[in-house]
Amino acid sequence: MTVGHPPAWQQQQQQPPAPNMPWAARASSSSSFWRLVAVEARKLVGTRSDKIVLAVAPLFLVGLMALFTLPQTNLASAGRQVVPMLFVIQLGLLLVFATVIKLVAGEWQYKSVQPTLLVQPSRMRYLFAQGTVLAGVWLVCTVFTFILYPVLIKTAATGLNHNYLLGSRPGWVLGVAMLATAQVLLTALIVSLLIPNTGGSLTVFFIAVPLLALARMMLPEVFGLVYPLEAAFHMAGEGAGWLQTISSLVVWLGLLAVSLVSLSRRDAG
Repeated sequence: MTVGHPPAWQQQQQQPPAPNMPWAARASSSSSFWRLVAVEARKLVGTRSDKIVLAVAPLFLVGLMALFTLPQTNLASAGRQVVPMLFVIQLGLLLVFATVIKLVAGEWQYKSVQPTLLVQPSRMRYLFAQGTVLAGVWLVCTVFTFILYPVLIKTAATGLNHNYLLGSRPGWVLGVAMLATAQVLLTALIVSLLIPNTGGSLTVFFIAVPLLALARMMLPEVFGLVYPLEAAFHMAGEGAGWLQTISSLVVWLGLLAVSLVSLSRRDAG
């Protein structure tokens, strides 16, 4: 039996792949965090319907803003002038928050989260990437509201021969806008994490949140205990009390903790 080198084709078959090949390097390295953020941002406008909704959202917000500001009949105090902004944020940004719900809940419903978790299996890293995108949405919505709302409420106050009182307190107005937008966005995130179904999440969010707002208007001492924007109303000077504010924060932060635990244990298959 002749001892020699195996044929060339067998040598090539036995030879391990070169570790320094570009594809091997990419496969062995995890995706950067900002690349994950870019992927999640593209998902926000991933379909034609998402693009249409986000294109219509500013017009819807401006329309609701005019509806809640121009017909006002009592704008004699700073609180009266800033409170309509809270309802504008809660209802006027519904289309924006609908795309957020589709982004978070839709991935689990249609199992489109699987490719993301295969690239990087850390669910918290995945959630932080989505959270960064949502922070960008929060910032854009807050700035848009903060710039446009004072213009309309000043027009309404001037028409009633009332002094425009928000111009001397821009920091307070910005803080109220930031907190209210963050709380509604957090509500949308919690609902979409607890109900990983787009239709179910949208139904709960579009029905429960406006109903809670209506119930809070009628019985603020009772429904303020669970109203998601109670802290924003408190900051605006129209809160039902410290008990309602603290209770609301405890309830919704507790729901956030439950939703995160549910996310960590959810089957992605």
